[in-house]
Amino acid sequence: MHQVRRVVVIGCSGCGALAALTLKKLKSSLEVTIIREPNEKGLLTRCATPYICCGDVMVDSSYKDDNIFTEKGIKLVSVAAVEINREIKIVKTADGNTYPYDKLVLATGAKPVMPNVSGVDLSGVFTLRTSGDAVDILHWLNSRRVRNVVLLGAGAIGVEKAYLLSRQGLKVAVVEMFGHIMPSILDPDMAEEVQVYMKEKGVQLQLNQKATAINGKDSVESVTLASGEEINARMVIISVGARCNVELAKHAGLKLGKLGLKVNGYLQTSDPDIYAGGDLIEYQSHITGKPTLGQLRPNAVISGRVIAKNILGFQVKFPPLINSFSTKFFDKSIAGAGITESKAEKEGIEVVAVRQESTSKHSMMRERKPYIVKLIFDKTDQRLIGGQIVSDAECPVKYIDVIALAIRCGLKALDLATFRCAGQPELSPDPGKEPIALAAERAFEKLYSK
Repeated sequence: MHQVRRVVVIGCSGCGALAALTLKKLKSSLEVTIIREPNEKGLLTRCATPYICCGDVMVDSSYKDDNIFTEKGIKLVSVAAVEINREIKIVKTADGNTYPYDKLVLATGAKPVMPNVSGVDLSGVFTLRTSGDAVDILHWLNSRRVRNVVLLGAGAIGVEKAYLLSRQGLKVAVVEMFGHIMPSILDPDMAEEVQVYMKEKGVQLQLNQKATAINGKDSVESVTLASGEEINARMVIISVGARCNVELAKHAGLKLGKLGLKVNGYLQTSDPDIYAGGDLIEYQSHITGKPTLGQLRPNAVISGRVIAKNILGFQVKFPPLINSFSTKFFDKSIAGAGITESKAEKEGIEVVAVRQESTSKHSMMRERKPYIVKLIFDKTDQRLIGGQIVSDAECPVKYIDVIALAIRCGLKALDLATFRCAGQPELSPDPGKEPIALAAERAFEKLYSK
Protein backbone atom coordinates (compact mmCIF):
# COMPACT_ATOMS: atom_id res chain seq x y z
CA MET A 1 0.00 0.00 0.00
CA HIS A 2 2.99 2.33 0.38
CA GLN A 3 3.09 2.47 -3.45
CA VAL A 4 -0.15 4.48 -3.60
CA ARG A 5 0.90 7.98 -4.54
CA ARG A 6 -1.86 9.38 -6.74
CA VAL A 7 -5.59 9.13 -6.09
CA VAL A 8 -8.22 10.54 -8.43
CA VAL A 9 -11.78 11.07 -7.18
CA ILE A 10 -14.63 11.55 -9.67
CA GLY A 11 -17.47 13.41 -7.96
CA CYS A 12 -17.50 15.97 -5.20
CA SER A 13 -20.53 15.36 -3.02
CA GLY A 14 -20.79 13.37 0.22
CA CYS A 15 -18.79 10.30 -0.82
CA GLY A 16 -16.18 11.86 -3.11
CA ALA A 17 -15.48 14.90 -0.95
CA LEU A 18 -15.15 12.86 2.25
CA ALA A 19 -12.92 10.28 0.56
CA ALA A 20 -10.56 13.04 -0.62
CA LEU A 21 -10.51 14.91 2.69
CA THR A 22 -10.00 11.74 4.73
CA LEU A 23 -7.14 10.61 2.48
CA LYS A 24 -5.30 13.90 2.97
CA LYS A 25 -6.01 13.85 6.68
CA LEU A 26 -4.51 10.38 7.08
CA LYS A 27 -1.66 10.75 4.57
CA SER A 28 -0.91 14.36 3.65
CA SER A 29 1.77 13.40 1.10
CA LEU A 30 -0.79 11.81 -1.26
CA GLU A 31 -1.55 13.55 -4.54
CA VAL A 32 -5.35 13.80 -4.53
CA THR A 33 -7.33 15.18 -7.45
CA ILE A 34 -11.10 15.71 -7.52
CA ILE A 35 -12.73 15.79 -10.96
CA ARG A 36 -16.21 17.28 -10.84
CA GLU A 37 -18.91 18.62 -13.13
CA PRO A 38 -18.39 22.22 -14.33
CA ASN A 39 -21.39 23.50 -12.36
CA GLU A 40 -20.24 21.96 -9.07
CA LYS A 41 -18.60 24.01 -6.35
CA GLY A 42 -17.56 23.34 -2.78
CA LEU A 43 -19.48 20.72 -0.86
CA LEU A 44 -23.27 20.98 -0.88
CA THR A 45 -25.35 19.82 2.04
CA ARG A 46 -28.02 18.23 -0.18
CA CYS A 47 -30.59 18.00 2.62
CA ALA A 48 -30.69 21.80 2.42
CA THR A 49 -32.21 21.82 -1.07
CA PRO A 50 -35.88 21.60 0.04
CA TYR A 51 -35.24 24.56 2.34
CA ILE A 52 -33.46 26.54 -0.40
CA CYS A 53 -36.34 26.10 -2.85
CA CYS A 54 -38.77 27.55 -0.29
CA GLY A 55 -36.54 30.49 0.63
CA ASP A 56 -35.82 29.27 4.16
CA VAL A 57 -32.07 28.80 3.59
CA MET A 58 -29.58 30.64 1.37
CA VAL A 59 -27.45 28.68 -1.11
CA ASP A 60 -24.15 30.03 0.21
CA SER A 61 -24.90 28.92 3.75
CA SER A 62 -25.51 25.39 2.43
CA TYR A 63 -22.04 25.07 0.92
CA LYS A 64 -18.62 24.54 2.35
CA ASP A 65 -16.49 26.45 -0.15
CA ASP A 66 -13.51 25.19 -2.14
CA ASN A 67 -11.08 26.28 0.57
CA ILE A 68 -11.81 23.07 2.49
CA PHE A 69 -10.10 21.24 -0.39
CA THR A 70 -7.44 23.67 -1.59
CA GLU A 71 -6.05 24.36 1.87
CA LYS A 72 -5.41 20.61 2.18
CA GLY A 73 -3.56 20.54 -1.15
CA ILE A 74 -6.36 18.77 -3.05
CA LYS A 75 -6.43 19.63 -6.75
CA LEU A 76 -9.84 20.56 -8.17
CA VAL A 77 -10.72 19.97 -11.82
CA SER A 78 -14.10 21.39 -12.84
CA VAL A 79 -14.43 19.51 -16.13
CA ALA A 80 -16.57 16.42 -16.68
CA ALA A 81 -14.83 13.05 -16.69
CA VAL A 82 -15.62 11.26 -19.96
CA GLU A 83 -13.47 8.12 -19.96
CA ILE A 84 -11.59 5.76 -17.65
CA ASN A 85 -8.74 3.78 -19.18
CA ARG A 86 -8.10 0.97 -16.72
CA GLU A 87 -5.15 -0.48 -18.62
CA ILE A 88 -2.95 2.59 -18.32
CA LYS A 89 -4.81 3.98 -15.29
CA ILE A 90 -5.87 7.40 -16.50
CA VAL A 91 -9.07 9.45 -16.43
CA LYS A 92 -9.82 11.61 -19.46
CA THR A 93 -11.87 14.79 -19.13
CA ALA A 94 -14.04 16.61 -21.66
CA ASP A 95 -11.29 19.15 -22.43
CA GLY A 96 -8.91 16.38 -23.54
CA ASN A 97 -6.71 16.38 -20.45
CA THR A 98 -5.75 13.15 -18.71
CA TYR A 99 -5.16 12.40 -15.02
CA PRO A 100 -3.15 9.33 -13.97
CA TYR A 101 -4.07 7.40 -10.84
CA ASP A 102 -2.89 4.56 -8.64
CA LYS A 103 -6.32 4.29 -7.06
CA LEU A 104 -9.56 5.73 -8.37
CA VAL A 105 -12.74 6.64 -6.46
CA LEU A 106 -16.06 6.76 -8.29
CA ALA A 107 -18.65 8.98 -6.62
CA THR A 108 -20.79 10.01 -9.59
CA GLY A 109 -24.02 9.82 -7.61
CA ALA A 110 -27.48 9.46 -9.12
CA LYS A 111 -29.99 11.41 -11.18
CA PRO A 112 -33.73 11.80 -10.65
CA VAL A 113 -36.06 9.28 -12.24
CA MET A 114 -38.50 10.89 -14.66
CA PRO A 115 -41.88 9.15 -14.97
CA ASN A 116 -43.17 8.18 -18.40
CA VAL A 117 -45.84 10.86 -18.41
CA SER A 118 -46.68 13.29 -21.19
CA GLY A 119 -45.86 16.90 -20.38
CA VAL A 120 -42.78 16.30 -18.20
CA ASP A 121 -40.85 18.66 -20.48
CA LEU A 122 -43.21 21.61 -19.85
CA SER A 123 -41.93 24.71 -18.11
CA GLY A 124 -42.84 24.51 -14.44
CA VAL A 125 -41.94 20.82 -14.07
CA PHE A 126 -38.97 20.30 -11.75
CA THR A 127 -36.90 17.72 -9.98
CA LEU A 128 -34.95 18.63 -6.86
CA ARG A 129 -31.41 17.34 -6.45
CA THR A 130 -28.94 20.23 -6.78
CA SER A 131 -28.80 23.76 -5.45
CA GLY A 132 -29.41 24.90 -9.02
CA ASP A 133 -32.67 22.93 -9.05
CA ALA A 134 -33.65 24.54 -5.76
CA VAL A 135 -32.91 28.06 -7.01
CA ASP A 136 -34.89 27.39 -10.21
CA ILE A 137 -37.89 26.26 -8.15
CA LEU A 138 -37.68 29.30 -5.88
CA HIS A 139 -37.46 31.63 -8.88
CA TRP A 140 -40.48 29.97 -10.53
CA LEU A 141 -42.51 30.17 -7.33
CA ASN A 142 -41.78 33.86 -6.93
CA SER A 143 -41.83 35.03 -10.54
CA ARG A 144 -45.03 33.17 -11.43
CA ARG A 145 -46.70 33.76 -8.07
CA VAL A 146 -47.52 30.06 -7.87
CA ARG A 147 -50.36 29.12 -5.54
CA ASN A 148 -51.05 25.48 -6.57
CA VAL A 149 -48.36 22.78 -6.59
CA VAL A 150 -48.55 19.07 -7.35
CA LEU A 151 -45.88 16.79 -5.87
CA LEU A 152 -45.38 13.40 -7.53
CA GLY A 153 -44.11 10.96 -4.91
CA ALA A 154 -44.76 10.79 -1.16
CA GLY A 155 -41.44 9.50 0.10
CA ALA A 156 -39.58 11.23 2.93
CA ILE A 157 -38.44 14.10 0.68
CA GLY A 158 -41.88 14.48 -0.88
CA VAL A 159 -43.51 14.80 2.54
CA GLU A 160 -40.84 17.29 3.61
CA LYS A 161 -41.47 19.42 0.53
CA ALA A 162 -45.22 19.26 1.15
CA TYR A 163 -44.56 20.64 4.62
CA LEU A 164 -42.27 23.46 3.49
CA LEU A 165 -44.51 24.54 0.62
CA SER A 166 -47.68 24.37 2.73
CA ARG A 167 -45.95 26.50 5.32
CA GLN A 168 -45.54 29.16 2.61
CA GLY A 169 -49.32 29.19 2.15
CA LEU A 170 -49.39 27.20 -1.09
CA LYS A 171 -52.09 24.68 -1.90
CA VAL A 172 -50.31 21.34 -2.20
CA ALA A 173 -51.51 18.06 -3.70
CA VAL A 174 -49.38 14.92 -3.25
CA VAL A 175 -49.79 12.01 -5.69
CA GLU A 176 -48.53 8.60 -4.54
CA MET A 177 -48.94 5.31 -6.39
CA PHE A 178 -48.91 3.27 -3.16
CA GLY A 179 -51.72 3.16 -0.62
CA HIS A 180 -49.95 5.27 2.00
CA ILE A 181 -47.19 7.84 2.34
CA MET A 182 -43.54 6.86 2.80
CA PRO A 183 -44.15 3.19 1.96
CA SER A 184 -40.47 2.24 2.28
CA ILE A 185 -40.27 3.77 5.77
CA LEU A 186 -43.67 3.37 7.43
CA ASP A 187 -46.31 0.69 7.67
CA PRO A 188 -49.92 1.74 6.93
CA ASP A 189 -50.86 1.98 10.62
CA MET A 190 -48.02 4.43 11.34
CA ALA A 191 -48.49 6.34 8.09
CA GLU A 192 -52.14 6.94 8.97
CA GLU A 193 -51.02 8.98 12.01
CA VAL A 194 -49.27 11.39 9.65
CA GLN A 195 -51.83 11.33 6.85
CA VAL A 196 -54.65 12.53 9.11
CA TYR A 197 -52.47 15.42 10.22
CA MET A 198 -51.44 16.29 6.64
CA LYS A 199 -55.08 16.53 5.62
CA GLU A 200 -55.78 18.74 8.65
CA LYS A 201 -53.03 21.05 7.36
CA GLY A 202 -54.75 21.29 3.99
CA VAL A 203 -52.63 18.89 1.92
CA GLN A 204 -54.61 16.99 -0.70
CA LEU A 205 -53.44 13.35 -0.61
CA GLN A 206 -54.02 11.32 -3.75
CA LEU A 207 -53.03 7.79 -2.68
CA ASN A 208 -53.18 4.70 -4.91
CA GLN A 209 -52.95 7.13 -7.79
CA LYS A 210 -50.66 7.85 -10.73
CA ALA A 211 -50.29 10.93 -12.88
CA THR A 212 -51.06 10.13 -16.52
CA ALA A 213 -50.46 13.58 -18.00
CA ILE A 214 -49.10 17.00 -17.13
CA ASN A 215 -51.12 19.51 -19.08
CA GLY A 216 -50.47 23.00 -20.43
CA LYS A 217 -49.61 24.98 -23.55
CA ASP A 218 -46.22 26.43 -22.67
CA SER A 219 -46.15 25.78 -18.94
CA VAL A 220 -47.95 23.62 -16.38
CA GLU A 221 -51.67 24.23 -15.96
CA SER A 222 -52.94 20.95 -14.50
CA VAL A 223 -52.20 17.28 -13.81
CA THR A 224 -54.46 14.42 -14.89
CA LEU A 225 -54.64 11.31 -12.69
CA ALA A 226 -55.35 7.71 -13.69
CA SER A 227 -58.78 8.11 -12.08
CA GLY A 228 -59.57 10.83 -14.59
CA GLU A 229 -59.47 13.60 -11.98
CA GLU A 230 -57.69 16.78 -13.01
CA ILE A 231 -55.81 18.90 -10.46
CA ASN A 232 -55.05 22.55 -11.16
CA ALA A 233 -51.35 23.34 -10.76
CA ARG A 234 -48.82 25.92 -11.87
CA MET A 235 -45.90 23.79 -10.79
CA VAL A 236 -45.07 20.07 -10.58
CA ILE A 237 -42.16 18.72 -8.53
CA ILE A 238 -41.17 15.11 -9.19
CA SER A 239 -39.71 12.92 -6.42
CA VAL A 240 -40.17 9.33 -7.53
CA GLY A 241 -36.65 8.06 -6.97
CA ALA A 242 -33.12 8.36 -8.33
CA ARG A 243 -31.18 6.23 -10.81
CA CYS A 244 -27.48 5.49 -10.29
CA ASN A 245 -25.11 7.31 -12.68
CA VAL A 246 -23.36 4.15 -13.87
CA GLU A 247 -22.58 5.22 -17.45
CA LEU A 248 -18.90 6.07 -16.85
CA ALA A 249 -18.35 2.86 -14.89
CA LYS A 250 -20.22 0.79 -17.47
CA HIS A 251 -18.11 2.12 -20.33
CA ALA A 252 -15.00 1.27 -18.32
CA GLY A 253 -16.15 -2.35 -18.16
CA LEU A 254 -16.89 -2.44 -14.43
CA LYS A 255 -19.43 -4.98 -13.22
CA LEU A 256 -22.93 -3.67 -12.57
CA GLY A 257 -25.46 -5.08 -10.13
CA LYS A 258 -29.24 -5.14 -10.39
CA LEU A 259 -29.67 -1.63 -8.97
CA GLY A 260 -26.32 0.13 -9.28
CA LEU A 261 -22.57 -0.35 -9.52
CA LYS A 262 -21.50 -3.58 -7.82
CA VAL A 263 -18.93 -3.42 -5.02
CA ASN A 264 -17.59 -5.83 -2.41
CA GLY A 265 -17.63 -5.37 1.36
CA TYR A 266 -14.62 -3.05 1.14
CA LEU A 267 -16.33 -0.89 -1.52
CA GLN A 268 -14.04 -2.13 -4.29
CA THR A 269 -15.51 -2.54 -7.75
CA SER A 270 -14.67 -5.47 -10.02
CA ASP A 271 -11.37 -3.62 -10.58
CA PRO A 272 -9.56 -3.74 -7.19
CA ASP A 273 -7.89 -0.38 -7.89
CA ILE A 274 -11.25 1.36 -8.33
CA TYR A 275 -13.52 2.04 -5.35
CA ALA A 276 -17.06 3.39 -5.36
CA GLY A 277 -19.68 4.56 -2.87
CA GLY A 278 -22.54 6.93 -2.18
CA ASP A 279 -25.62 7.04 -4.40
CA LEU A 280 -23.81 5.26 -7.24
CA ILE A 281 -23.64 1.77 -5.78
CA GLU A 282 -25.98 -0.95 -4.65
CA TYR A 283 -25.56 -1.95 -1.01
CA GLN A 284 -26.31 -5.20 0.79
CA SER A 285 -29.37 -5.15 3.05
CA HIS A 286 -28.58 -5.98 6.67
CA ILE A 287 -31.96 -7.71 7.00
CA THR A 288 -32.38 -9.68 3.78
CA GLY A 289 -28.85 -9.79 2.40
CA LYS A 290 -30.27 -8.69 -0.97
CA PRO A 291 -29.10 -5.68 -3.05
CA THR A 292 -30.66 -2.40 -2.02
CA LEU A 293 -30.14 1.32 -2.59
CA GLY A 294 -28.93 3.66 0.12
CA GLN A 295 -29.21 7.08 -1.50
CA LEU A 296 -28.91 9.13 1.67
CA ARG A 297 -26.15 11.50 2.69
CA PRO A 298 -25.07 9.58 5.84
CA ASN A 299 -24.40 6.49 3.71
CA ALA A 300 -22.38 8.57 1.24
CA VAL A 301 -20.30 10.24 3.94
CA ILE A 302 -19.50 6.96 5.69
CA SER A 303 -18.67 5.21 2.41
CA GLY A 304 -16.23 8.01 1.53
CA ARG A 305 -14.42 7.61 4.83
CA VAL A 306 -14.34 3.82 4.49
CA ILE A 307 -12.94 4.05 0.95
CA ALA A 308 -10.15 6.38 2.08
CA LYS A 309 -9.10 4.02 4.85
CA ASN A 310 -9.16 1.02 2.53
CA ILE A 311 -7.04 2.78 -0.08
CA LEU A 312 -4.49 3.22 2.69
CA GLY A 313 -4.68 -0.47 3.59
CA PHE A 314 -6.83 -0.51 6.73
CA GLN A 315 -9.29 -3.13 5.39
CA VAL A 316 -12.47 -1.68 6.86
CA LYS A 317 -15.73 -3.37 5.88
CA PHE A 318 -18.74 -1.22 5.11
CA PRO A 319 -21.55 -2.59 7.29
CA PRO A 320 -24.63 -4.03 5.56
CA LEU A 321 -27.25 -1.35 5.13
CA ILE A 322 -29.99 -0.59 7.66
CA ASN A 323 -31.06 2.68 6.00
CA SER A 324 -32.30 5.03 8.70
CA PHE A 325 -34.62 7.88 7.64
CA SER A 326 -36.10 10.88 9.35
CA THR A 327 -38.24 13.78 8.18
CA LYS A 328 -40.93 16.10 9.48
CA PHE A 329 -44.24 17.66 8.59
CA PHE A 330 -45.03 20.71 10.71
CA ASP A 331 -45.19 19.33 14.28
CA LYS A 332 -44.97 15.67 13.26
CA SER A 333 -41.52 14.10 13.32
CA ILE A 334 -41.21 10.79 11.48
CA ALA A 335 -38.45 8.17 11.32
CA GLY A 336 -37.80 4.60 10.29
CA ALA A 337 -34.95 2.08 10.27
CA GLY A 338 -34.55 -1.45 8.97
CA ILE A 339 -37.52 -2.87 7.09
CA THR A 340 -41.23 -2.43 7.57
CA GLU A 341 -43.67 -5.12 8.63
CA SER A 342 -45.13 -5.05 5.12
CA LYS A 343 -41.72 -5.51 3.49
CA ALA A 344 -40.82 -8.34 5.88
CA GLU A 345 -43.97 -10.23 4.96
CA LYS A 346 -43.19 -9.82 1.24
CA GLU A 347 -39.74 -11.26 1.94
CA GLY A 348 -41.31 -14.26 3.65
CA ILE A 349 -40.15 -13.24 7.13
CA GLU A 350 -42.66 -14.05 9.87
CA VAL A 351 -42.69 -11.18 12.33
CA VAL A 352 -43.96 -9.99 15.66
CA ALA A 353 -44.80 -6.27 15.50
CA VAL A 354 -45.76 -4.10 18.46
CA ARG A 355 -46.66 -0.43 18.98
CA GLN A 356 -46.09 1.51 22.16
CA GLU A 357 -47.28 5.02 23.01
CA SER A 358 -45.38 7.37 25.28
CA THR A 359 -44.77 11.08 25.89
CA SER A 360 -41.77 13.30 25.29
CA LYS A 361 -41.65 14.34 28.96
CA HIS A 362 -42.80 12.93 32.29
CA SER A 363 -46.56 12.66 32.64
CA MET A 364 -46.55 15.42 35.27
CA MET A 365 -45.09 17.95 32.78
CA ARG A 366 -47.66 20.13 31.00
CA GLU A 367 -45.54 20.47 27.85
CA ARG A 368 -45.43 16.71 27.23
CA LYS A 369 -46.31 15.57 23.72
CA PRO A 370 -47.31 12.11 22.52
CA TYR A 371 -45.31 9.79 20.32
CA ILE A 372 -45.53 6.22 19.08
CA VAL A 373 -42.79 3.65 18.62
CA LYS A 374 -43.28 0.55 16.50
CA LEU A 375 -40.81 -2.35 16.67
CA ILE A 376 -40.67 -5.32 14.31
CA PHE A 377 -38.99 -8.57 15.36
CA ASP A 378 -38.16 -11.66 13.32
CA LYS A 379 -40.30 -14.37 14.91
CA THR A 380 -37.76 -17.09 14.11
CA ASP A 381 -34.70 -15.69 15.88
CA GLN A 382 -36.42 -12.91 17.90
CA ARG A 383 -34.01 -10.28 16.55
CA LEU A 384 -35.10 -6.70 15.93
CA ILE A 385 -35.32 -6.01 12.18
CA GLY A 386 -37.21 -2.72 11.97
CA GLY A 387 -38.54 0.27 13.84
CA GLN A 388 -40.67 3.35 13.21
CA ILE A 389 -41.43 6.51 15.17
CA VAL A 390 -44.14 9.15 14.74
CA SER A 391 -43.89 11.94 17.28
CA ASP A 392 -45.50 15.29 18.07
CA ALA A 393 -42.16 16.45 19.51
CA GLU A 394 -38.79 16.59 17.79
CA CYS A 395 -36.52 14.98 20.37
CA PRO A 396 -38.01 11.44 20.46
CA VAL A 397 -37.35 10.92 16.75
CA LYS A 398 -33.64 10.49 17.50
CA TYR A 399 -34.51 7.22 19.22
CA ILE A 400 -34.40 5.83 15.67
CA ASP A 401 -30.61 5.84 15.94
CA VAL A 402 -30.84 3.62 19.03
CA ILE A 403 -33.18 1.31 17.12
CA ALA A 404 -30.80 1.20 14.13
CA LEU A 405 -27.87 0.33 16.40
CA ALA A 406 -29.92 -2.39 18.09
CA ILE A 407 -30.69 -3.87 14.66
CA ARG A 408 -27.02 -3.75 13.71
CA CYS A 409 -26.00 -5.44 16.96
CA GLY A 410 -28.57 -8.20 16.55
CA LEU A 411 -30.42 -7.42 19.78
CA LYS A 412 -33.47 -9.49 20.63
CA ALA A 413 -36.72 -8.66 22.40
CA LEU A 414 -35.31 -9.87 25.71
CA ASP A 415 -32.26 -7.61 25.33
CA LEU A 416 -34.38 -4.55 24.60
CA ALA A 417 -36.79 -5.30 27.44
CA THR A 418 -33.93 -4.26 29.75
CA PHE A 419 -33.16 -1.11 27.73
CA ARG A 420 -32.47 1.82 30.04
CA CYS A 421 -32.39 5.53 29.23
CA ALA A 422 -31.17 8.51 31.20
CA GLY A 423 -34.27 10.11 32.71
CA GLN A 424 -35.18 13.67 33.65
CA PRO A 425 -38.74 15.06 33.82
CA GLU A 426 -38.22 17.72 31.13
CA LEU A 427 -36.09 15.56 28.84
CA SER A 428 -37.62 12.10 28.79
CA PRO A 429 -40.77 10.07 29.48
CA ASP A 430 -41.40 8.48 32.86
CA PRO A 431 -38.95 5.59 33.40
CA GLY A 432 -41.98 3.30 33.50
CA LYS A 433 -43.11 4.53 30.08
CA GLU A 434 -39.83 4.08 28.17
CA PRO A 435 -41.41 2.96 24.88
CA ILE A 436 -38.59 0.84 23.44
CA ALA A 437 -38.39 -1.27 26.61
CA LEU A 438 -42.18 -1.54 26.87
CA ALA A 439 -42.58 -2.44 23.20
CA ALA A 440 -39.87 -5.09 23.58
CA GLU A 441 -41.63 -6.40 26.69
CA ARG A 442 -44.85 -6.80 24.73
CA ALA A 443 -43.00 -8.51 21.90
CA PHE A 444 -41.37 -10.85 24.42
CA GLU A 445 -44.80 -11.79 25.75
CA LYS A 446 -46.01 -12.59 22.22
CA LEU A 447 -42.92 -14.63 21.47
CA TYR A 448 -42.75 -16.64 24.66
CA SER A 449 -46.15 -16.70 26.36
CA LYS A 450 -47.92 -20.05 26.25
